Amino acid sequence: MTRRDSITSRQLEELGTRIKATEGSTTDSGSLMSGRMSFSNSPSFLNIHTSDTVDMKDAIAKYEVKAAVKVAIILKGRLQAEFDGVPIDLDARDHPVGFIWAVPKPSSVRRFIHKGSELSKVMISARYDWVVGQLLGKSPERYQKITGFFKNGISVRSWKPSRRVLALADQLIYPHATDPIVRELYKESRGLEILAEAISAIQNGTEGAATHVQSAEPDALDRHQRAQEIRDYILSSDPDAQTLPIIAAAIGISVTSMQRIFKDAYGMTVKDFIRESRLVAARDAMEKDGLTIAQAAWIAGYKSPANFATAFKRVFGITPSEARDR
Repeated sequence: MTRRDSITSRQLEELGTRIKATEGSTTDSGSLMSGRMSFSNSPSFLNIHTSDTVDMKDAIAKYEVKAAVKVAIILKGRLQAEFDGVPIDLDARDHPVGFIWAVPKPSSVRRFIHKGSELSKVMISARYDWVVGQLLGKSPERYQKITGFFKNGISVRSWKPSRRVLALADQLIYPHATDPIVRELYKESRGLEILAEAISAIQNGTEGAATHVQSAEPDALDRHQRAQEIRDYILSSDPDAQTLPIIAAAIGISVTSMQRIFKDAYGMTVKDFIRESRLVAARDAMEKDGLTIAQAAWIAGYKSPANFATAFKRVFGITPSEARDR
């Protein structure tokens, strides 16, 4: 599932998360967070959770997790939580950071939500027995170091995410919209690649200490930030200002560089992203505000409702009428 814009306590509780307000705050009404959030399960025992949000209230989220090996790519912000009382502090306020740890048994989690805090992350949870038993168990002597780390309780290691992983994380947060089955495989392939780099960091001894973090290489970080600037400009600007020359000038780079940076980060062209973001806005307007198909087509920039319907079904797999009636 994917949630956009306003994220309420009730929506998270429908997913099994209990929300408790902190002193002086309430979660009964209004938005708990604002932004984008998604959850997906893949055939290879992976759960992938992404978010790009701003916390609107102070609260504590409580939920249960199964035994898993967890990898977090924090692109921006800080995540603070407890796993069965063991504190976890994933701090990437200065630069993107990768974290890996194991939860050897089912655990209760408390995640602390702080009003005004921004968080952009990808969280990958791989089933514990699948990683330790089926993957690492094939060569127990070779992977003794990793297996020992995973079996030794909850302890977080950090590493310097590669430029490739930063791009994959961005692609998971803002995936290319396509057929639902293809989308799940798209997410799974990127999740597995991120998991592989995290495990390799431990195996090769490139991880930091439990609280030590190395910064990403400047070129990768700069390109990642540039890609985010391009995306944010498109999502916040007037449609009339969304030509390639205008966007490039606003960001301060050439059109050619902009197209290359964006394609590397998100796996799609700038024009495709503009087209998709307008279709998403049109879909949300129909579902939330009850706009007609003709009105939604105008929002998406289509003069012909028939052409709009064709593009809409190609991206979302359903017709505008089906989306409006949901």
